[in-house]
Amino acid sequence: MNLPIDNPPIDTAGSHSTPLPAAHRDTVRTWVYGWARCRGTATPVAVPGGFHIDIGLPEHAGRYVLPAADPGLLRGLAASITVPNLWIKVCAPREEIAPLLPPAWEFAEPQFLMSAALPVSAGPVVPPPGYLVETADKDGTGVIDCRVLDAATGEPAAWGRAALTHASAPPSAVYDKINTAPAHRRRGLGSLLMHALTAYAVRLGATHGILVASPAGRSLYRSLGWQYHAPLTAARIPSPPKP
Repeated sequence: MNLPIDNPPIDTAGSHSTPLPAAHRDTVRTWVYGWARCRGTATPVAVPGGFHIDIGLPEHAGRYVLPAADPGLLRGLAASITVPNLWIKVCAPREEIAPLLPPAWEFAEPQFLMSAALPVSAGPVVPPPGYLVETADKDGTGVIDCRVLDAATGEPAAWGRAALTHASAPPSAVYDKINTAPAHRRRGLGSLLMHALTAYAVRLGATHGILVASPAGRSLYRSLGWQYHAPLTAARIPSPPKP
């Protein structure tokens, strides 16, 4: 299995004067590298206080991820950004971040960094009647795709991805893009999808899971035993209005 090389440490030059707990730094670093593997972006680069990921999409040019809100660093970083859709994501609540950014910046909905110890072995993946589950390791690289299919139509009812990353040994699994189609919600497919991804990740050697949840997804992950780790606030310069 082709896993990435060890992740470089966060460059703390000019960052928060109070040392961050090592476990928090490691969790953020692991999520950043696993998210990049899930999305197929460029490899994250360590920058003062955190990481930068070049993405190159019109609505998501890139992102900075900071494990803490250092006021001086955050003001300077925001002042250096003059183009739209280059996100800053900080492990801090919005009320702490908003006074440090220019008024024109807009915020995404709140997000929540969560983590969980994965079981030593997961039980069988058994879909409810009317559904099928497909899970595969993409090209043998440790990027796992899972789809829950409507057995009658073959259409995806739920889908998601997890990527193994070498932030620690043994590796952790970072979960991403977990979704259920509206017509198939409230049928336990989100839990099924997470179970299928976890079972495959455990077989590949993962012992720990990390994800970032939306407000809607947070309750699902809590019901599955995931623990809240930190708030995540995301902000950017929005795109100019279309003529």
